Amino acid sequence: MPSYKNFKSSFSRSTEQDNVFKNPKIMTSGVISKEREERLIEWITFYRRNIHRFIEHYFGITLFPYQIAWVYLMSISDSFVAICSRATGKSWLVAVFACAKAVLYPNSEIIVVSSTKAQAGIIVDKIINLRNDHPNLAREISNVVANMNVREVIFHNGSSIKVLATRDSSRGNRSTFTIYEEFRLIDKEILDAVIRPFAYVRQTPYLKIPEYSHLKEESKEVFISSAYHKGLWWFDETKKTIKNMLNGDNSRFIALDYLLAIKHGIKTQRQIKNEISKMDEVTALEEYLNIPWGESADAYFKLKMFDKARKIQKAFYPQIMRTYNPKKNPYDIPRTDGELRILSCDIAQRPGKANDLSISVCVRLLPTHKGYFRELVFMESHVGRNSILQALRIKQLYHDFGADYIILDVANAGITLMDSLGIISKDDERDIEYPAMTVMDHPSIDQNTIDELTTRTLGLNSLPVIYPISGTGKLNSQIAVEMRDRLQKKMWGFLYDVPKAEDYLINSKDSKEFIDNQSFYISPYYQTSLFVNECINLSMMMVAGNIKLVEPSGSRKDRYTAVSYANYFVSFFDQDLIRDEDTSDDYDYIASLVQST
Repeated sequence: MPSYKNFKSSFSRSTEQDNVFKNPKIMTSGVISKEREERLIEWITFYRRNIHRFIEHYFGITLFPYQIAWVYLMSISDSFVAICSRATGKSWLVAVFACAKAVLYPNSEIIVVSSTKAQAGIIVDKIINLRNDHPNLAREISNVVANMNVREVIFHNGSSIKVLATRDSSRGNRSTFTIYEEFRLIDKEILDAVIRPFAYVRQTPYLKIPEYSHLKEESKEVFISSAYHKGLWWFDETKKTIKNMLNGDNSRFIALDYLLAIKHGIKTQRQIKNEISKMDEVTALEEYLNIPWGESADAYFKLKMFDKARKIQKAFYPQIMRTYNPKKNPYDIPRTDGELRILSCDIAQRPGKANDLSISVCVRLLPTHKGYFRELVFMESHVGRNSILQALRIKQLYHDFGADYIILDVANAGITLMDSLGIISKDDERDIEYPAMTVMDHPSIDQNTIDELTTRTLGLNSLPVIYPISGTGKLNSQIAVEMRDRLQKKMWGFLYDVPKAEDYLINSKDSKEFIDNQSFYISPYYQTSLFVNECINLSMMMVAGNIKLVEPSGSRKDRYTAVSYANYFVSFFDQDLIRDEDTSDDYDYIASLVQST
C-alpha cells in the first residue's frame, strides 16, 4: 500500500503538469455540481458555434476580421474551399483552426494531406510555432512527432493531427476532418479512391445513449490552394462547391487576393511588386491576383495534355564554372540502356525584337514498345546574340548533356549559326576546344540541302550530328499534328511545376546550397511552365489546307517551336520500336475543325 509521503509527492508533481487531464482537481467529490455542468455545456456550445472566439479567448491568438469570417465559415461547413493568393496566411489559419477543432472535439482524427508529405507538413511546423508562443495551446498538446517518416500532433484529450501524402500507401487511415493543402497539386484519382474513404463519424460516448445516437457529426473537408489553370480538376471542384453553396447545401467558399496581405502588414507593397516582377504574367495572375487562367476555346493544345505529364522530379543542368568538372558533369542524369539524347534549338539573332528568343531544349529519349518516350529535362532561353557566342553555347550544351543529335532551325538567322557551328569553337573559360559540326545524312533531308550545308562547313572531320529544319506551311502543319498526337498518346514527360519543384529541391539538396543558388536550380522548371503556357495559348487556323498555329498578340511560341522540332525528329526513330500500336491519328479532329469553319 503506497505511503502518505509517496502520495503527497505524486500529488505535488501532478499539480505542476500542463496536462489538464492529469492535473488534480480541487473538489470534495468526484461529481461536479449541476450548476457547473450547465455552465460547461453553455461555454462549450458557445465556443463550438463561435470557434473564432475560442481561438482568441483561450489560445490568445488575435485574428484579423477576414480571418474571423474565414474560421466561422469553415466551422459551419461540411465542405469548404479557400482559393487565396500568396501571403494571405492560408496554412497558418488552417493550422490554428485544426488545433481549435482538436481541443473542442475530443477524439477527433484530423488528417492533413497534400501531394507531398513536406507540403502538408507545413501545417505541423506552424502548429509547433504556435505551441511555443501560446501556453494554453501548449498545455493541450501531449506530443509532437516531426521527422522524415511521421508528422503528427497528439492532444491529451485523444485528438490528433496527422500529415499524409496522397499516395496509395496511405490507405487504412481514418479522419473526422480532412484538410487538403494546396489541393490543386493532388492527384484526383488518389484523392477519391484513397483519401475520401478515410471519413467517419467522430466516436463519442453519447452515441451509445439511444436517445442521442441519431446525432452523428458529419465528417468535414477543407480545401485550400492558390489559383491555378482552369482546365484541371481543382477548378471543377471549386465550381461544384460554389454551386452547392448557392443551392443551399452545407458548403462554403472564400477567395482572397494579395491586397489583404498589404492591408494587414503581412507583406509590403514593395515586396509584392518585387516578387511579381520575377514571375511570368500567368503565374503572377494566379499566385497574387488570384485569377484562374485557362486556354481559349479554340486552343489547339489543351492543358490536360500536359498536367499529368509533369511528373519529372530531376532536371538536367549544364556545367557552371563554380562547380566545373572537365571529366564529368556533376548535374548529369545517368543514361539508361538504349537511351538517345537530342538538343533542339530555335534561333534568334535580333535582341531588339520583343517576340523572339533563342531557345535550347534537352530531351531524353527512352525506348519503349510504343516508341521513344520523350523527357524534357532542360530548357533555357536568351535574347538574340551573335552567331559565334550562340554556337559556343550550343556546343557546351551538346557536350554537357552528352547529346547524340542537334536539331537546328536553319531558316533566317539559323543559317549563319550553322556556319559558326561548322568551325572549331574555343571555350576560353573552360579551356577546351569543341570540334566542328555539320549536317547529318537522313532520308528526310533534301539532297540539295545536304550538299549546300556540307559545302558551307569549313572545319575538317566535322561531326555529322545536325538535323536541319526550315519551316514551311506544310511542314509546320505536320509538326503540329505530330506534337499533338504524341501528347495525346502520353509519350511526353515534363518537369514539375515550380511549387512542387521547390519542395523536391529543398528536400534533395543542402538548404543553403539551394537558397544561395535558387534561380539556377528553379530555372528549367520555370522554363517548362512558360513552355506549357505558350502551347495552350496557341489557336489553330487553316491556311491552304494546312494547320497554322497562331499566338496571341505580344506572346511567343519559341519554346513550342524548339520542343515540337525535337518531337518531329524523334518520330523518324519511333517506327523502329513501335509494336502493335494504334495507328489512328489526329486527322479526324482536324477534319471536324475544318468542317466547323
